[in-house]
Amino acid sequence: MLSIDLLTTYVICGAASCAGALMTSLARTGDAALASALRRSSLGFALLGLSLLQLVRGVEGPMAASMLLALAGTTVGMAAVGWGLATLAGRSVRLWPAVGLLAGVLVAQGWALGQGPKSLSVVYSAGIALLCLAATWSLRDFLLRPQNWPEALLGWAIVGWVVSYALRAALALAHDGPATAYHAYGPDWVLRLLGILYGVMPVVMATLLLSVVNARLAAQLAQRASTDDLTGVLNRRALREAAVPFVERTQRGGEQLAVLLLDIDHFKSINDTHGHLAGDAVLRQLAGLLQAQLRRDALVTRFGGEEFALVVPVADAQAAARVAERVRDAVARQPFDIGSGSLRVTVSVGLAMLTGRETLEATLQRADEALYRAKGAGRNRVETAQRMAEPAVLAPAF
Repeated sequence: MLSIDLLTTYVICGAASCAGALMTSLARTGDAALASALRRSSLGFALLGLSLLQLVRGVEGPMAASMLLALAGTTVGMAAVGWGLATLAGRSVRLWPAVGLLAGVLVAQGWALGQGPKSLSVVYSAGIALLCLAATWSLRDFLLRPQNWPEALLGWAIVGWVVSYALRAALALAHDGPATAYHAYGPDWVLRLLGILYGVMPVVMATLLLSVVNARLAAQLAQRASTDDLTGVLNRRALREAAVPFVERTQRGGEQLAVLLLDIDHFKSINDTHGHLAGDAVLRQLAGLLQAQLRRDALVTRFGGEEFALVVPVADAQAAARVAERVRDAVARQPFDIGSGSLRVTVSVGLAMLTGRETLEATLQRADEALYRAKGAGRNRVETAQRMAEPAVLAPAF
């Protein structure tokens, strides 16, 4: 039968926590929130590691100075790890309530110290369970709506800590024998499981934390690669990549697709008269206005310069014409704030319907021809492209 000395597993847990601190401290990211989560978690792992590693000198009894230091150090360390995980989850932790919770747990431990080792065991375990429960609440989105499997596993790892320390508190409360030096009670098989848990959990949690950070960074890089920096909408490359599944999904649902190519009228004069910062402000506000006027599943793309491409699911060509006119009218009615005042801006719109026999590129070309006619006919108007003359390509892709 496997025989595990729980004090030895505490030391192993300390070494694993130090490894977790090293792992998280070496990670680098330019994202301020992720960097803050890593720093706070690294501090927590370091406190856990150092307070447990010092037990390698041995423990004379449950009230020995080295054991009391380990209890206080792991309490503060778990609170710091929970702080880091809450930051990772995007939760804003209010400083004074958090400090008050930690202080309350430490004060309770100080009170239990005068009541004897059994009381200290109960209060210590219950306090850690409470701190882990607070961290679980901060990570509730990881449990209920995880974005990836490391988030889900990290959330359940904290739940595991809650269960283990709540169990320790219950077993300590039920214990009627002599006190043990390691402040843990129960059947041998339970203590063996706890020893294994404490030995591996810090490295597991640090690994999962880094996996979540890496997944976030990968998602940010993907978003930056597909997003126009100025307006926040899709860029031309992203439209090309998103078009195929979007067109196929929409057409399977029985809807048609309207392609609108939109150009700001006299945009050069805005830059020349009011400056490029004013032009940038107009582009940003126009992008927001377009998103507000269209369905959430529509593709809004900055196609180039002052030109935007919109791919919108519609019921039919008449609905597409109404959408195009609504967009044009909304822009004409909207005052655009440029800092020094406001401007009235108009747009010309070329509209073309995408069919299953045509590529999106070809439809955009027809929309561009219609846009050219709208410009030539006086601007601030919608022109509809002629229907496709003959079938070209079967796939609705670039």
